[in-house]
Order: sequence, then C-alpha cells, then structure tokens
Amino acid sequence: MPMPARLAAAGQWRLAVDLNWSSTAVEQTSATESLLVDAETRELRVTLGRGFADRWMLQLQLPYRYTDGGNLDSFIDGWHDFFGLPDGARNAMPRDRVHIAYVRDGRAIFDQRSSSHGFADMSAAIGYQLLANANTSLSAWLDVKLPTGDANRLTGSGATDVSALVAGEHRFGERWSTYGQLGITWLGKGDLFTSAQRSILWSALAGIDVNLWRGLDAKLQIDTHSAVLDDSALDFLGDAVVLTIGGAYRFESGWTVDAGVSEDILVDASPDVVFVLGLRQQF
Repeated sequence: MPMPARLAAAGQWRLAVDLNWSSTAVEQTSATESLLVDAETRELRVTLGRGFADRWMLQLQLPYRYTDGGNLDSFIDGWHDFFGLPDGARNAMPRDRVHIAYVRDGRAIFDQRSSSHGFADMSAAIGYQLLANANTSLSAWLDVKLPTGDANRLTGSGATDVSALVAGEHRFGERWSTYGQLGITWLGKGDLFTSAQRSILWSALAGIDVNLWRGLDAKLQIDTHSAVLDDSALDFLGDAVVLTIGGAYRFESGWTVDAGVSEDILVDASPDVVFVLGLRQQF
C-alpha cells in the first residue's frame, strides 16, 4: 500500500478505509507448472495513523479479505469489449466460479474450490519525515507485516515480512503534483511456497495528480513489483505492472473520497481488473 510522504503532525490522527474489489481469470502452464485462478477478491483495509514527537508517525493496517466466485464476470467481459482490452482466458471459463489451483513439479501445492474469508495479515509501520516544505515532502518508513491471516484461506502468507520504503511528493504550482514510492521487502518463509519463494522483493509506484475543480482531483498511477517465486515461467507469478486511473474529492468537512480502476498493463501478470474505493479523514 502507498505510504504517506507528508506525515501527520504530533498528536494528529489519520483514518483511512479502503475497499479493493478484484476479478481474476487466468490459466497458465509451463513444462513444470500449471496455474488456475478464477475468483473475485474483496479486501477491506482499515488504516489508523498518529503523529508523535517531532517528525515521527505510527501507522497500523488491518485488512479483512473475502474470496469467492463473485458476480462481475459478465460486467468485465463488457468492459474489455468496450475498451478493446484483451480478455485472456476469461471467455473459456464458467461464469462466477471460484477455483484456485497450482501444481509444481507434479505436486499439488494448492487447490481451492470454495469461498474463504477472514482477517488478513496486519502490519505496523513507523515513519520519519526526512523533508517537508510547502511544495515537497519526503518520508522514510519501516513496515512489519505479521502473520495474522491464514495461508490456507488465502488471507495471509504465514510469514513475517519487513519492508523499508521511501515515499515522496512534489507540487508544481496550484494544480499539478507528482508522487512516488520505492520499497524493498525481506520476505519470511511462507506456508505454501517455502522452497520456491524469493527472500527479497522490490516494489515501486509513481503517480500524477491534477486538480480539476475545487476539491476534485484526477489521478493516474503505475505500480510495479518484482517476482515472488524463483524459477517460474508463468506470467502471473512473475513481475507485475498495474495502471490505476481515478480521482478524489475533498469535502469541506475534511473527508476525502477516492475512486479508481486498475488494469494489468503486463497482461496476465496480475488481476484483470481491480475497483478501488477509499475514504480518508485527518483529525
């Protein structure tokens, strides 16, 4: 998740509630692997942060995840047709089915054919304000993800991960601004892919924000991360690049609503589409 480049002041609280609703229809094979992902995932993530001392901020994130067959397949087929986007394996799969399976070297690693839900891996982070002025801000973060979820229900990895991140933003005049983040994650040994997973993962994002009218902003963001598994020839288990287009509206009360939609630029390397909705407040 993106971390704030400008931290909350000492004694100030921040609250964010984000819903990510994704739909995936992927079927891939190689000489040693086969993968099927046909499911929808809805994740509700609550983030609470507080500034303290001088230039410091603590932040906690608690997600709840639900995976099932969903009901977006027909809508997404129409979405892809309208915008001329590739439909991948979606046309050959049953509508609104849940089936997630992975076989490696002839051994079934995972096979789920029913819905699952529960609290996912929570994280705790501490941030330090490296730079902050009227137009530019830069922060450094140390984030620890705890194995509070369940790998067998796809709500967690079963491992503790530690990330170091740098987030920044810069404003050009009154309308335009850019933001970005670069991170490295040290992955603990998960429950499902212990022998195949890598120990280090890189991630980055970059975005542009333009104010259209009063509290209304339009945003374009690109996210990417390196592969988690070693020696995999499958696109879905490799590097990923995702484009998100959306915007935000700031109400006079201080609440901000975010909305957007994400598409897999690197086709079949991430969910076909993700609908994003968020609500934020600072007090």
